[in-house]
Amino acid sequence: MTVDKNRLWVIGAVLLIGAIAVLGWVLAISPKLAQAQVTEESLAAAVSENAAYEAQAETFKKQFENLDALQDDLAAVQEAVPNSAQIPAAIDEIGAIAGASQVSISSIIHNEAQAFDPVAVGAPAAVATTDAATQTDASATGAPAAATAPVIDPRITATTFAAIPVVIVVDGSGPAGLDFVSGLQNAARLFAVTSVSTEPAAPETGSVTTTISALMYVYADSTILTAVQ
Repeated sequence: MTVDKNRLWVIGAVLLIGAIAVLGWVLAISPKLAQAQVTEESLAAAVSENAAYEAQAETFKKQFENLDALQDDLAAVQEAVPNSAQIPAAIDEIGAIAGASQVSISSIIHNEAQAFDPVAVGAPAAVATTDAATQTDASATGAPAAATAPVIDPRITATTFAAIPVVIVVDGSGPAGLDFVSGLQNAARLFAVTSVSTEPAAPETGSVTTTISALMYVYADSTILTAVQ
């Protein structure tokens, strides 16, 4: 009988120990393991997020390093195509180009702004002359090459750009007149030369009158764009 009681005590103790182990797993170890797994997943997500932030920071750093150059480019573009007509500044630049080219300005006429027309920005303007010999030499070279259609950025439209027609007449030698045209095409302000014509002004001195038609551009000025629509 005593043996049976001892056996029962042993069996009971074993069952109790098993129950305690199961309860310990359920109540203590399993939640800790789950929490550790969640912590590892959160840590991995944080590491991934930090890597993304570091990559973004590196991108910003590189952009900031180029900030001065980008600002210089922006200033040059804003000078070439300002957001207002700035006629006096354009006339001052034309005068400076004329002085550098050793020509005298006879007149500068600018008209009202008009909506941008990509057709007006065609192939480079040909030089027309009243000199018969020059005309003969030009015709002997054959028909002019076909004009190349301009490539226009789709963001440049009649609602974002306005064009101001300008006609400039200068006097000087023939080469000086061509130098003036070249200077106009390379000016800080954007001038799109649409036509150039020359005629003798004083044959005895070799002076030539050069007439240049061009377009100046203005970007997205609401007052100007409203006026031309």
